[in-house]
Formats: sequence, structure tokens, C-alpha cells
Amino acid sequence: MEPERRLLFQKVGRRGLGCLILLLSLGFGVWGQTEQPAPPPQSETVQPAPPAPPTPVQSLPPQQTVLVHGRKIAYYEAGKGSVVILIHGLGADSRHWAANIDALSRNFRVIALDQIGYGKSDKPVMRYTVANFADYLHGFMEAAKIPQASLVGNSLGGWVALDFAIRHPEMVEKLVLVDAAGLHPAVPLKLPKGGWKSLSPLNTHWFFDLMAANKEWATTDLGPNSFERHVKNGDSYTVASSVAEMATGREFEDKKLEMVKVPTLIIWGRNDMLIPLAMGENFNKGIKGSQLMVIDGTGHIPMLAKPAEFNQAVLKFLSPA
Repeated sequence: MEPERRLLFQKVGRRGLGCLILLLSLGFGVWGQTEQPAPPPQSETVQPAPPAPPTPVQSLPPQQTVLVHGRKIAYYEAGKGSVVILIHGLGADSRHWAANIDALSRNFRVIALDQIGYGKSDKPVMRYTVANFADYLHGFMEAAKIPQASLVGNSLGGWVALDFAIRHPEMVEKLVLVDAAGLHPAVPLKLPKGGWKSLSPLNTHWFFDLMAANKEWATTDLGPNSFERHVKNGDSYTVASSVAEMATGREFEDKKLEMVKVPTLIIWGRNDMLIPLAMGENFNKGIKGSQLMVIDGTGHIPMLAKPAEFNQAVLKFLSPA
């Protein structure tokens, strides 16, 4: 790689970490290369996925890859039968489902993918909108010759699954939203002095000002391990782009919930401080016929904190009546 390009990517990577600090700082924190997003109303922000998952409690199957829109998408697959696709959240990867793949694969063909920009999947310089994540999911299903699947998504992954179910209802059998993002947060975002600024990989320092303006929302440890993980994974740009795109508020699904026509289970950790239970209740009210299950003693990632209870609920819901 030429020295100039290497220097540019190093700068982008370092500055992209500013976005990660915002995500870990804001209870509701969650650019495109060409067009810059319009300034959002002050009441709009988004929610992040949690830090890196703990050590997997079970071994994962061999990882596979497939080309989608000319980009490599990595995924784990196990089991046979009806397809269930597990979709991770912001700043995460398919390892977040390590405690669930084995149990679910006893009844289903389970696929846990690294979304574009994360994990072992390619990380192109692109606009990481929810619509683009959903488009890559659609391309993945076509490439893998999967005409229909049940979708299980956590945090941002839940938002992507929801958006996909609205866009492609014929391709979704059932939907499971796990502490999902996608609705307008109740607590307004405070903007730093001077108001909103256009974002790019070279202007991520603005997030430090945004963090300072929302100190009361800091609910997650800002230790160095998170920084090291994102540098190693090379997904700091993905996080930066996702934050800026989603913070515009253009893709929130509040007014689209009535368009969800597939059976839906909503699972929520009662102690979720990132996306409170009230959001789960709003999903339940907005999606006709949906079920809400609250898991006590856990927060934003119940599939890892309470895997036995989570797996049992998902198996029961996905199994034929």
C-alpha cells in the first residue's frame, strides 16, 4: 500500500475511535462517503450494541464465506431444516450468538453472519445505513439460495431484521427482536455548543464534544479493551458511518410498525440500560399480534447472559404450532 494511502487509513482509524467513545458513552448512542446526512432534530439519537462478547461457552462451527455484491460475507452455519438467521448489533459480530447456535441448530438450519463491515466480512468504504445492511442481508439470502428464513436480531441487528421484514415480507417466516434499536428514543439528544456539524471520517473529533454534552448518559465502562478490539477488527469506520447515518433519524421505524405482517416475538432484558424496556413495550404495541417476553436479571444481550431461557423461548416460538 502506498505511504499516502496507508497514512490516510491510519488517520481514519484513529479518528473513527471517537465514534466508538460516543457509542459507549451514550445510553442511546448508535457518513457517508459521498453525500453528508442532513442535521437531525435534537430529539433523535440511536442505540449501540454492547462491548465484545465473553468467551464463547460452546465451540463454533467452521466459518464460511460467500460473495454478496462482490464483497465477502462471513458466517457460521449448523443444523438442518427451516432456516434461522441470527443478526448481531453495532460494533459486534457473529460470536455474540455463540451460546445459541448449537441449541437452535438441533431443530433448525442456523446461520449467524458477520454483517457487512464487521467481523471477518469485508469492510468497504460505503454508507452504512440500515437500508444497506438490509440490502446485504437480501443479497446473502439470494447467494445462499434461501427463499425464506426466520430472522433473529439483537440491537442494530434487530433494526435490520425489522426493516428487512417490512421490505421483503415474503422472505420472512417469523421475526424475533432482541433488545432492538429502531424507534425514536424518549430522551432527547443534547448537541454541543455550535449545533450539529456535518460528519466524515476526517471530522469524527466532533463526537468528543457530543459526548461531553451528554455525560449523564454514560452507562458503559470506557476501558481500553473496547478500543483495542475495534482497532484489531478494523471496524471503527463502520461504526463511525453507522452512527452518523442513523443519527439523522431518517430510518426510524415508528410509523412503519403496522406494516409488519409476520409473527413477531420481542425479547427484552429487564435491566437494559442502553435500550430500556419501554422501547420493547412500544414495539409490542405497534406490531399487531406480537408477543413480549421480558427476561429478568439481564440487560442488553440476554442471549448471552441467559442463554438457556433465551434459547427455550426462541425454540418454542419458531417451532410449528
